Amino acid sequence: MWHGRLFRLMTICKVNIMVINRRRAPTREISREKKLSGHLREGDYATLIDGETISGTQKGDVKDKKGNLYSVKSGKKWQVFLYGHKRISNSQYLKVLQPCIEAFTEDVNQYFEDRIKCIAYKEAYLAEHGRIKAKLLSNEELSNALGPNVYVESKNRLALTTLNVSNALQDKVFLHNFLDEALFNKKEVQFLAVKDSTFKKDELFKVFAREEALKILTNKLFPETSGAGRVLVDFNVPGQKTLLRYKKTDFKNKNIVEIEIRNDRDEKYRHVRFNMLSKDALSLLLEGTQTTPFKELCNGVLVYGEAIELMGL
Repeated sequence: MWHGRLFRLMTICKVNIMVINRRRAPTREISREKKLSGHLREGDYATLIDGETISGTQKGDVKDKKGNLYSVKSGKKWQVFLYGHKRISNSQYLKVLQPCIEAFTEDVNQYFEDRIKCIAYKEAYLAEHGRIKAKLLSNEELSNALGPNVYVESKNRLALTTLNVSNALQDKVFLHNFLDEALFNKKEVQFLAVKDSTFKKDELFKVFAREEALKILTNKLFPETSGAGRVLVDFNVPGQKTLLRYKKTDFKNKNIVEIEIRNDRDEKYRHVRFNMLSKDALSLLLEGTQTTPFKELCNGVLVYGEAIELMGL
């Protein structure tokens, strides 16, 4: 009986393949609003320092009168990058993420079709047997019931590749270079300017030197992989994200970076997204530069640590 319900669910799902299981994916409207907000933020900073904004997708957002480039960040969460296979495969250190992309089939239609089959099966199982039995349905039982399924296979492969990435990032030299390429495109950008709306919430831009920021983050961060999800009607496997964490207290470690393969929409399928939490990043950067009193570059802009000397203040 419940196989008939499975068929009906799959038929309904095919009407709009993108409706299923997009709990964390921002809408196109939200993405556009964030992009516009970013341009406004960059314009504000350029105006404050009497500089100019730089258009395009490079890491440098603003250039000052001396030619120094700044990566300008704000908001609760920074999307440090969203790169496809070509950009990752041509990178020096980010290339470690290439197997994570390649864990997913190139056939996007087959991926979404098998995703439908997996979720519809669990929806039907839940409807027929209830939550308790649905929670006890193992991944092995689900895989056997589904048969060959590229959605399931992709998730299983990804778990292995994220473990390899985490192991590579244990090396502090590699981690430093990885963060340098991710945040500054390997010395392309000299400074990080963060509008503080999350830590002290004073809405001031706080400027840090590239190398000092990298030194602080490399020293404080360590890699792990994510645990299994808890979505009852999905295929939950650990290791779907590479995490960078720090020791927030003696008893608590906190995520600051999440690196995941975005696969919620056709046009962004097999893209790597690197997200970073602003409040935690600022707390580490300010703590790491607190031995040197900050200086005010101009109204609304504070400069910290090694950036003070580099900017001639």
